[in-house]
Amino acid sequence: MKRPRKRRRRARIVIPVASMADIAFQLIIFFMICSNFAREAGIPVKPPTAPNLDRLRESNTAVSIDSRGQIYVQGRRVPDALSVEAELPGLLRNARTTEARVVLFRCDRAVGREVFEPVLDAIARGGGIVAAIGERDDRKK
Repeated sequence: MKRPRKRRRRARIVIPVASMADIAFQLIIFFMICSNFAREAGIPVKPPTAPNLDRLRESNTAVSIDSRGQIYVQGRRVPDALSVEAELPGLLRNARTTEARVVLFRCDRAVGREVFEPVLDAIARGGGIVAAIGERDDRKK
């Protein structure tokens, strides 16, 4: 007579998911801190438009001028163009390549030339290479 086979019990696999939400939020915070979004959040700038624009790579350094003419380096307000020139060498000290010395320059379209030209000169004197940000103008002429 044949003996009935004993059924093996399958071990239940338990995956702890209690901390998954914590890990997800920590990753989101990490990427927000590391991105340009975190450095320039809250600076209202309407860049000028142009028909032909090239796409830029990300840069670790950013200078912005808002519609009131206030100047920001890495999202922190500075009093004038001389401050931009003084801060850039510290920000670019580890830049070994030309691409690493690129400074993203965002300027509101309402800002006059007398405000943004000294800032552009300060970026150049501080060792940066200016990459101006603009919006594509796709209107037909």
